[in-house]
Formats: sequence, structure tokens, C-alpha cells
Amino acid sequence: MNRINSLFNFSNKLILTILNSKIKRQQSILNYIVETRIGVFNITYKISIIMAIFNVEKYLRKSLDSIINQTMNLNDIEVIMVNDASTDKSKSIITEYSEKYENFIAIHLDENMGGAYGPRNIGLKKATGKYVMFLDSDDSYLNNACQLLHDKIEKNNVDIVFGRYLRIDPDKNMIKKSYTPYNDEIYLEYSDDIFNPNNNMPRFIRFFWKRIVAKMIYGRKINGKFKEIKINCLLKDPTILKILPSIWTKIFKRELIEKYNIEFPSFISGEDLNFIIEYYFNTNKILFLNNDVICKHFIRDKKDDKSITKKISFKLIHDSLKAYSACSDLCNEYNFKKTYILLNPFLLNWIIIFLSYNGNIKQNKILLDEVKDMKKEYKSNLIGNLLFSSMIVLIKLSNLKKNLNKKVN
Repeated sequence: MNRINSLFNFSNKLILTILNSKIKRQQSILNYIVETRIGVFNITYKISIIMAIFNVEKYLRKSLDSIINQTMNLNDIEVIMVNDASTDKSKSIITEYSEKYENFIAIHLDENMGGAYGPRNIGLKKATGKYVMFLDSDDSYLNNACQLLHDKIEKNNVDIVFGRYLRIDPDKNMIKKSYTPYNDEIYLEYSDDIFNPNNNMPRFIRFFWKRIVAKMIYGRKINGKFKEIKINCLLKDPTILKILPSIWTKIFKRELIEKYNIEFPSFISGEDLNFIIEYYFNTNKILFLNNDVICKHFIRDKKDDKSITKKISFKLIHDSLKAYSACSDLCNEYNFKKTYILLNPFLLNWIIIFLSYNGNIKQNKILLDEVKDMKKEYKSNLIGNLLFSSMIVLIKLSNLKKNLNKKVN
């Protein structure tokens, strides 16, 4: 009887062992399938396009449709639409597209973050594509933009690829092409988009600016035929830094953004400049497409329809300075000793904006302190020193004028 019980117990243990083995094996297979599917899911999208959206109901459909009309398969593109608490119909348009296309992701923020930096950083955290692109919600891509940038970054063993843009001002019936320091062969009928004084400024300033200052800042074009320019060491060949940041003409590697924890700083102007420069300094493989336009960049500068960077205010003026100062600090951190190549044009632009600004004495003192602090750390040249001196003199003259007006009144 004992032998029978022992045999019975042995049989039960054997059956349980076999069953447990099968369960574990099935569980292992299931885990593998789940992990594999998750892995596949994570690399489904070739590109994630991030859009910061705020009160652009007039332009948003055109912008989104420029993605839908890409020559690249739409299923390879993830679109992350971050609504920065819009008060117009932008929210309903975003919802409409997200319901129609499963790869169009809608994120609605309850409170406005005050600039594109916040929504873009949120979009970066949600992105799953191998590469990342950005599109302003009032701009539009050319139809081959995504395919072109994707193919170039895949085939050329580089970490970033970017092209040109067209700057379009519908109200002034004006089109310019983005500045390049290299001779180009496209849109020869359009002039370069460089920093210039507006028409409200005195004629002698505009004349002096265009004939002397601009030429000193930008220099002459590099002769030759340049279809593509590949940079392997930015520190040795920084000419490409003369080109404006234009975040919407570029394709980035998401793994590099995550590896170096690159984010947009909280400035309403110049945040894209800092993002791009930090990315540049963490790679030496850059490809510039000198003869390819990626994006149409539209200007909104009406009284009742201005983009945030066209609304001249103390915050815009101050944030711009802080952004330039932060960029100068980045250059010092990465031991880049030709900061002036990158930032002199922006200092020039700041002067243009300041001449249209009418701040109070207290605000001007804050700006003056910021300029003086920046000058101490700035890797400058003769032109840079002249620009800083001009900024300081202009601020002091503005306050002098205000003090005199006080005494008169």
C-alpha cells in the first residue's frame, strides 16, 4: 500500500513539474512576443513631428495638411500636436485631425506656458520616432521635406541634416530665402533673409546698416558650387553658424537629444537657438543642403494678428538678451572661441528691436545690467565690441531722454 501511495505521489509531482515547465515556457514565449511587439511599436515611426500650437485657427489646417501631403508614407510619421491652452478653434481642429489619423497625437494643456519652449519639450518626451522634426503651426513643409531629410540623414552617416526656408510676408507681398554663406543656385530672384532695420527707422541708419554694418557682419559669399556641405568638426569649420537656427528646416536624432538631455530653455525668443547650438556641440556630423528648401516660413505682423516674437515688449527684449547670454555660456562651456560668428547677427537684431521699444527707466536699467554682464563673458571681436558699445549707449540715451522729459514735465 505504501508503495502504491509513493508511486501516486511521484506521479503527481512529475505531472506538476511538466505542467509548470509548460506554463513557464508559454509565459516565456508570451513575454518574448510582448517585448518584441513593444520593440517593433517603438520603432514604427521614422519621424516624429512636434508642433507647438497656440491660437492659429486661420493657419493650422494648412500646416497640418502640408504633413499629410508629404511624399513620405504618412504611416511612417508621428505628429505630436501640443495645444498651449488656445482660446480659439485650434483645439477643435487638433481634435478633428487626431480622430481622423491615429498617428496624429493631441495633447491639450490646461494652462498656457507662455512660449513654444514648453509644448516642444512636452512633445519631445512623447515622441517615439527615430528622428525628430519641428513645424511651427503657421508654417508649412514643402511636399518632399520629410522624405528628403530622412533619406539624407540615413545615407550620409550624420547626426543632423538641414536645408533652407522661404520667408513669406503675405501682407507686404514679399518673399526672401534663408541666408547662406555659400553661393547657391536656387530662387535667384529672391534676396537673402538677413537682419535689417525696418522702414520706420531713419533713412541714414538704414543706409549705414545695409552698406557697411551688414557686410561687416555677414562678409562675402564663399565662391564655388555648393549643393551639400558636410561638417565633420564644427570647432574647425564654424562658417555654418552664420546660418539662422530655423528649427523647422532640420531633422534630429532622438537618441542624441535624450542622451545629452537637450531641452528648450524657457525663453520666448532664442530658445531654438540654444537648443540647436547645444545639439551641434554634441555632434561633429552635420549636413547642410544648400540648394534645397524645406519649409515656408510665414510672417504674422499685423496689429491684430502677431506671432509672439513680433509683439515687442519688455519680456521679449529681456528674454532675447537672456537667451543670447545663455548661448554665449554654452559656447564657453564647450570651449568654442568664436562666439561672435554665431551671436553678432543676433546682437544686431536686438538693436533693431530695441529702437522700436519704449520701456521705462527701471526696465532699461535691468537691460543695461544684462548687457554688461553678457559682455564680460562674450568671446568677441572688433564688431562684437562695437555692437555691445552701441547697445549700452542706446540704453543710456533712452534713459537720459526719459529723465529730461520728466524734468520738463
